[in-house]
Amino acid sequence: MDSRGSGLREIKKQMTRESIAEAAFKLVIDKGLDHVTIEEIAQEAFISPRTVSNYFSCKEEAVVAAGSHDWPTIIENFERRPADEDPLHALSEIFVDYANTQTRQQSRLRAQKLELTETYPSLRRFQIAEYDQFEDELRTVIAARTGTQVDTDMYPSLAAAAAVSVIKSATNVWVRSGADPEQLAALFAEAFAQLSAGLPSPTRRRPEHSPKPVTLAARSDAS
Repeated sequence: MDSRGSGLREIKKQMTRESIAEAAFKLVIDKGLDHVTIEEIAQEAFISPRTVSNYFSCKEEAVVAAGSHDWPTIIENFERRPADEDPLHALSEIFVDYANTQTRQQSRLRAQKLELTETYPSLRRFQIAEYDQFEDELRTVIAARTGTQVDTDMYPSLAAAAAVSVIKSATNVWVRSGADPEQLAALFAEAFAQLSAGLPSPTRRRPEHSPKPVTLAARSDAS
């Protein structure tokens, strides 16, 4: 098979995988995880149950895979950024652009997906695996960009882990606060900015009626 045929085959496989994931996600949203079967997912995706099992080990894995095809695009966009650009700055720009270009339907899918993982604990290990895979790929491209080694240098691992943590934290705050879809981009920008600033501790507001701390000078006056 020539490279063109191989490429078309991979595209078809990816489309089938996305179709199964979207079918599983839709059914779980409509009926609840406990009431969805592999056979129903296959019927919704117009394929056989065996094909579903060829792509996913269980319905939980299929549900979490919905929307995950965005990650390879983000990696590709990162690789296209200027070679001398700071990796975290590049990722900040990419994720802000990504959030700004999402439709309301896409944003709602992301929110629903997080809500499902909180409702059904059995989904969480697949969500963790999804983030881990993205972090692994991100670690590799960060190492290539910075001329470091994945196995022996600390920077690519730290940068990739920090970036994924930012993405998860910003998304969680966005969903749990009930913010509008348009605010996700601002949360990504704020989270990356705080990370780049060294994650300074926020200023705490002292309760209005709390006692003022006793200073050394005050103690000297009292004595």
